[in-house]
Amino acid sequence: MIRMRPRRRNITRVSSLILVAAAVAASSALAGPINTNVAFTPRKGGSLLRLQYIYSEADGQGPVKNVNSSTVKATFVYGLEANLALFLTAPYVNRQVDRYQPRLGRTEEAHDGLGDLTFLAKYRFWQNDIGVGKTMRWAALGGLNFRSGDSDFSSDSYDPIVGTVFTWQEDRHHVDADLIYQFNTGSGRFSHDDLRYDVAYTYRLFPARFDADHFYELDVVAELNGRYRTDGSHEVFLSPGIQYVTRRWALEASIQIPTIQELADDGPETDFRLVFGVRYRW
Repeated sequence: MIRMRPRRRNITRVSSLILVAAAVAASSALAGPINTNVAFTPRKGGSLLRLQYIYSEADGQGPVKNVNSSTVKATFVYGLEANLALFLTAPYVNRQVDRYQPRLGRTEEAHDGLGDLTFLAKYRFWQNDIGVGKTMRWAALGGLNFRSGDSDFSSDSYDPIVGTVFTWQEDRHHVDADLIYQFNTGSGRFSHDDLRYDVAYTYRLFPARFDADHFYELDVVAELNGRYRTDGSHEVFLSPGIQYVTRRWALEASIQIPTIQELADDGPETDFRLVFGVRYRW
């Protein structure tokens, strides 16, 4: 009996460490920022479905006085390899536009339809695992934004996308940053390239430490989300948010508040955006 007790304690300790490591790995796959990319990828053969609802309001000084937009965005992720994942995103948009024209007076329009689809591949080319819950990862992004064909919401081109994303995670702290460039090959308003840049900090409020009894976490997120177009337009949003994460699914909410809005075409300026989402992995 005296010899067996240390062995039992060791077995229990190892089992607890395995469970904790599994909890950390599972939460890492689902946790992180809401409006910023991460360098994590699903396991080989693993999948993730992400649904987001985005509501925004914008006011204009010209003929367009007000624009209310609701978007449901679905993203499917598949782990082709341990360090290679494929993404497909499809947005469905409903837009209500309030106009004022001298001859017609005030008019209201409502349109809904399918926006452009986005196909991406994420390849994690560098990884440094320091310990349980401590890692740095760096990945490359590449893909194509292709037209949906919906006349109200589709572009007129097929646009290549390249980018990179870096993630640093240590215990309760999580930092992500991305830089993504889209070469727009269309005409008119679709001829200007897009540069997107994001940085996010995520802090795990609870639990302070993972153990075998806790397979969930509550996170707060602070993000800075920027977009620059080659026509000179520049927008930056401050985006606080909150997440509830379990091993299989996550709930998230964020508000995006504009801090910089310089629009080359004097279009409507965004007042705010609300983002609600759910993620599920299997």
